[in-house]
Parts: sequence; structure tokens; C-alpha cells
Amino acid sequence: MDHGTDQETPDDGTDPRLLLLLDSVFGTGPDATLELTVVVDGAVISGSAVSEHSWTQRQNDQVRIGSWAIAGVLDSWEAGADAADIRTGGQPRYIHFLGPVLLSGGVRVPLQATRVDVRKVAAWSVGRLPED
Repeated sequence: MDHGTDQETPDDGTDPRLLLLLDSVFGTGPDATLELTVVVDGAVISGSAVSEHSWTQRQNDQVRIGSWAIAGVLDSWEAGADAADIRTGGQPRYIHFLGPVLLSGGVRVPLQATRVDVRKVAAWSVGRLPED
């Protein structure tokens, strides 16, 4: 008996519920955020997942602070070209985090703007790890 709750898993093994959640949240606009914790390659990453637009702005700001000589490099990237790279089959390819924490071997490491390939997410939950 099919109650319509089982969705077909994409060929690349990504969790369809995660893809649906990301698409729903970030489809509402560029300012949407979602507190999210994921496990990738044995490491836990926890933080505020944001739209690619917000993440790109933050990353560009970090580059400007670090080196004025290359400040325009990322600005020149065509948004259309990037969109083709980050979405596959209409689904998000990356999760973009601002201010995440990496937890590996019990050690917390604060990170800058970070993006994670959604195909590498082994486990996930809504919410952020507690600060202790």
C-alpha cells in the first residue's frame, strides 16, 4: 500500500527529504536561513544554511578583506554559469553555510563561509549543535 510518503531517491544517492527542505527554504527568497547540521566524510558541520546568493556575498567580502588585488575575480563570475554548476536536475547541489562549526574528533573548529556538496551528506538534522 502506497501512502505517497516514499519518494524516489535521486540517482546520486542524495536524501530526497533534504533536497525538498533546501528547495522549499531557499525558494522563498535570498534572505532565508535554516539552522542545519550535516555529517560529511565523518565530520559534523553545523551552522546557518543560507542561499547561494547570501553565501556568495559573504565569500566575496572575505576575499576583499584578504586581498584587494583579486577583489574583482569572484564578482566577474557569471551568475548564470554558476547556477548551471550548482544545480543538477533542478535540485540544489551545495549547502551553503555561514559561520559554521566543524566538529571532528571532539574538537570544534569555527569556519568561514563554507559550502558542502549535498551528494556527500551522510546524515543531517534540522538545528544547530549546542554551543556547550
